[in-house]
Amino acid sequence: MLCARCSSSVQDPVDIPELEREVSESLLHLETAASLEAEMIRVEKTIESLSQRRTILRRKINALSLTAQLPPEILIEIFRLVSHSPSETTERHIPLFFGGVCKEWRDIAWSTPLLWNTVSLHVSRKTHGSQVHLLRDWLLRAQESPLHIKLTTDDEHESIFCSLRAIMDVLVTRSMYWHSLDCLLPPQCHDVLKDSQFPMLTSVCIRPPKGTISTFSEPPDMFLSAPKLLDVDLSGYNFAAMVLPWEQLRKFKTQFLTVGECLKVCRRSPNLKECHLESVYSPDLLSSPTLNPLHCELEYLDVTLIKGAAITLLDNITLPSLRDLRIHYSGPNGFLLSAISSLVVRSSCNLQRLHIRKQHFLDDDLIPCLEAIPSLSDLHLAAISDTSIGLTQRLVEVLHPSYQSGHPLLPNLRSFEFHGPVSADLQSVGAMLSARWHEKRIDLTSEPNTSPIAQLAKVQIIFPMQGDLTDEFLEEVSRLSGEGMVLVFGVANNDFLV
Repeated sequence: MLCARCSSSVQDPVDIPELEREVSESLLHLETAASLEAEMIRVEKTIESLSQRRTILRRKINALSLTAQLPPEILIEIFRLVSHSPSETTERHIPLFFGGVCKEWRDIAWSTPLLWNTVSLHVSRKTHGSQVHLLRDWLLRAQESPLHIKLTTDDEHESIFCSLRAIMDVLVTRSMYWHSLDCLLPPQCHDVLKDSQFPMLTSVCIRPPKGTISTFSEPPDMFLSAPKLLDVDLSGYNFAAMVLPWEQLRKFKTQFLTVGECLKVCRRSPNLKECHLESVYSPDLLSSPTLNPLHCELEYLDVTLIKGAAITLLDNITLPSLRDLRIHYSGPNGFLLSAISSLVVRSSCNLQRLHIRKQHFLDDDLIPCLEAIPSLSDLHLAAISDTSIGLTQRLVEVLHPSYQSGHPLLPNLRSFEFHGPVSADLQSVGAMLSARWHEKRIDLTSEPNTSPIAQLAKVQIIFPMQGDLTDEFLEEVSRLSGEGMVLVFGVANNDFLV
């Protein structure tokens, strides 16, 4: 008979009890091995026929499901979203998972190159051989799709470096389609990249093995073969040995630079918008402030200092487009925040977000700095010293909307985060937060001399336990949270209210 769904020929349904009876009776009359073999072949054909019949029935059942009614384009989009989910909390599924569900899904997954354009391998000693074999088939299914490559490992043994080289040998055969690369790159892999072309490559994040990270590690010679390269992270490599298409870069990250080398990055990269400079030190004492600061169009600058004196970097640049500034320094002696306010005033920039992490803050240093930046909407302060006075009563008072007859500090503040000791009275803190939260309900027309004040909608304060938290304070915090304020108060690492 013919199958109504696929028109293939199948045998009529078999009566199992009748089949067992026939087999038993026939065995009574069989005497030779040849006869038994023939009977075995007949039974196997019957089993195969039943298996085919069962497969057809399963497909009919699957065809009745709601997902089977979806157009292939919708299924492909669902597969793509699940495969490429950027969230670390969301489980990601590789295309092989979809292929194991049913034939229809397998046909769709196998024929959709975009599902195979993410190559994410965790390299270990056990998986080396299978990964190289799987990678070849994977790249064939990706066809000409832009490839996003990420290679990770928990081990930096010599055998792992050999595995990475074998994997890179396969990947480089498709270098024409690389779009992004994020990996540990041992020196054994440098030569295979040198003579390759990367016409689609836009983002590179590579790092040397931990044992070789120093100011003398040289990066691979590959970047001038990437005409679309915009984003580069070369943390751990020698800045002097970096050969990059500087003029086309939009984002750059590295570490272990002098202030002079930081200025070279800005000078060489006129189109740079985001810059992360870690472990900046200052062996060369620059004149501060300089008469001719370097003009840059950076919008985001993140600097981690090794020496407080390296803050002179800010005295030697002008950043009129700056929107986000982050300064971190955990060493002794610290630095004056006037370098930040001077930069903002000199640049006439509309700074929106400021993150500062240092040993301690002094009101006479912090408050004048913030007064010079009224445009701030996001402020994050971290005082890491146990002896710091941290969040003070004076700072809380100048943040209150009633300060100076309606002209408080940071009138545009919408998000405030503070990590460190709190010396201010918590009742005053609660009152200030409540007043800034309820600014949306104030009729500004009734107070003509009062400037508009933004609603403070998000607050996080993490501090070591200092005294008892009063019921009134907890009630006020709970009420604000209930009204919709995103509010986190925490003691050490144990948040007690969200």
